[in-house]
Amino acid sequence: MEESAFSKLPTKLQETFFELAAIAASKISEILRVEESKLKGLRGLLKFRKVPDGDVGKLRVGVVDGSISPRLSERLGLRMGVYAASYMVFDGDEIISDNDDESMEAGYLMSPQTGSSLHTKKILSLLCTLLERDLALRCMKRYDVDLMLIDGSFYGFRTRCSEIKDKKFRDLGIEGVEFRGKNLEKGIDLVKEIYAKTLSLKRSGKVIGVIKRVRTAAIDGWILSRNWSPEETLNRNDRAILRALMKVGEYFDYVDLLGSKWGYLHFSALKGWFNYVKKTIRDLPESQKLSKALEYVDNKLRLQIVTDLCPSNPPKALENEVFREVIGTRRIYVRLSPYAPPACIEFGDKIDIEWVLSYLRKI
Repeated sequence: MEESAFSKLPTKLQETFFELAAIAASKISEILRVEESKLKGLRGLLKFRKVPDGDVGKLRVGVVDGSISPRLSERLGLRMGVYAASYMVFDGDEIISDNDDESMEAGYLMSPQTGSSLHTKKILSLLCTLLERDLALRCMKRYDVDLMLIDGSFYGFRTRCSEIKDKKFRDLGIEGVEFRGKNLEKGIDLVKEIYAKTLSLKRSGKVIGVIKRVRTAAIDGWILSRNWSPEETLNRNDRAILRALMKVGEYFDYVDLLGSKWGYLHFSALKGWFNYVKKTIRDLPESQKLSKALEYVDNKLRLQIVTDLCPSNPPKALENEVFREVIGTRRIYVRLSPYAPPACIEFGDKIDIEWVLSYLRKI
């Protein structure tokens, strides 16, 4: 019988790890007990809708995804990373894009080993996102799809763009930053290209984003806003909470919980920035605390989003457009299987949510 890596450890270490596992299991058991108690109180406060069962007929659906090097290679004295993206098209149950030689593309990025590897990795990630968005537009035009699925949030790429947007690629010694014959000289050029293509996709009336990694904690933010007690929160992201509460065939819409004035990003940020928020609202009467807290969060979110996606000193009209685009994107969760957590879906403009959900229910 082949020895495992664990069995090769000294006996003393094996015994120590077993003891630590027992301690950790006991702690986790207590955490889950407290969490279950909180979830019981939350069940009656959240509204879950039934996934519609409408007849959507035979749809032509496009899907695009991409990937980058999980780790930059530095073996040759330079930092090297590659990226690739591809789309597939389904006509009903049939794949019709197999013979499309232009359905997949790849690229690379090369930079010196000096400077921040985080900047290189971010630029590599943005190049992949740009390729994904470009291929999605190509797919929609070539196949006239009824529905297009993109990977991730429409504006999820914005995180940490502020760190690279003013960087000149030549000054960083980076090679390979060009797209469709267009030379991208600075980080902001890359951000602008992605934003423009994302805007085209979002406004097409045919695109949804499927989000695999959820980091928002708007439900915890909403719980916090009820009595300003962090101890009442679950310290879980929204999908983790909803997985424990949703039944198969149900969906959750943030609008039902939060209303239409403030979005899920506001309440998620309320949780994340609460240490700053509580100083702002500490001396206010209870009737004013929520509005002032969300106004504080709104201003801080605006600054963050504009800093990430806009050039320096942008016109006010551009600031407002970019902020509205990011904040106004609609997001829901739908439970389609007992064996998987709820899927997180973002909707582009003019998309019929019930039509999309009826389709997702049948696949």
